[in-house]
Amino acid sequence: MFIAATSSTTLPAETNENVNNNPDWTLAMKKIEDLQRIVNIQNNRISTLEKRPIDADVQLLIQLQCTITTQYEQIFQLEERVRELEATIRDEDNQPNTPFAGGPLLESNQTDINPKTNLFRKARLLNIQPTKAPAESVAFYAYFSSSSIPATSPHYILAFDKVITNVGNAYHPHMGTFIAPRSGLYVFTWTIRLWGHRYHNTELLVDNNVVHITFFNPANVVDGSVTGIVVVHVDEGDDVLVRTGSRLNVGDIGNDFNGRSSFAGWILM
Repeated sequence: MFIAATSSTTLPAETNENVNNNPDWTLAMKKIEDLQRIVNIQNNRISTLEKRPIDADVQLLIQLQCTITTQYEQIFQLEERVRELEATIRDEDNQPNTPFAGGPLLESNQTDINPKTNLFRKARLLNIQPTKAPAESVAFYAYFSSSSIPATSPHYILAFDKVITNVGNAYHPHMGTFIAPRSGLYVFTWTIRLWGHRYHNTELLVDNNVVHITFFNPANVVDGSVTGIVVVHVDEGDDVLVRTGSRLNVGDIGNDFNGRSSFAGWILM
C-alpha cells in the first residue's frame, strides 16, 4: 500500500514572482514538501511491515522443517536400535548351549536360557525406564585395570582401580578401600579369577576384622573364579577392603576379557 502526494502549479512569470515573495505560499509549499517526505517515510514503513509477517512465516517453516528432520533421524536411530536388539535376542535363542569342558577359556561360557525368561527380557528391552537413585544411596563396583596382579605376599591389599560405579564416592580405588559414609546394613561381594598352578586365599575385612574368606585352586585343570558375598552391618567411618590371606597365595591374580577380578558393594538399609 502506497500513498502519493504531488503538487503542480503553473502561473504566469509575474504572478509566479509575486507568489514566491508571498510568505504564506512559501510556507504552504514547505508544508507540502514536508508532507511528501512524511508520505515517503510512511510508504517505506508500510512496505517493511508488509514484509515482516512473510519473513516470520518463512523462519517458522524452516524451524519446523529442521525439527521434523531431527525427529525423523531419531526415529530411524531408534528403529535401528530395536532391530539390533531383536537380532541379538534371536542369536541368543538360536545359539546351542554347550557344557564347559575345562581348560583355559577362549570364549564366554553359554548358560541355559529359559524361553519364558526371554519373553520377559524382550519386553524389558523395549520398556526400559530411567530411574534416579535416592540421595542417600551408596554403591560401588570396580575391577583391576591390568591383566594380572602379583599378590603372593600375605595380607596384600587388593586395590581394584578401574571404577565403574561409585555412587556416594565412598570407594577409594588407589587404596582399594571403601569407607562407609553412614551406618547401615551393607552387601559386599568380590571375585578372584585364577588359572593354571595359581591359587589364592582372600579375605574381606570390615574395620580390620575378617568377615569372610575365600579360597580357589584351579589345579591346572580349569580357568575359573571364586566369589565371596557377605551381608554385614557397617558403622559410619569403618573401612572395608579385600586382601590376601596369611597363607596359600601363589602366582598372579587374573583379570581379562575372559573374566574380571572385581569388588562391589552397596547399602541395603
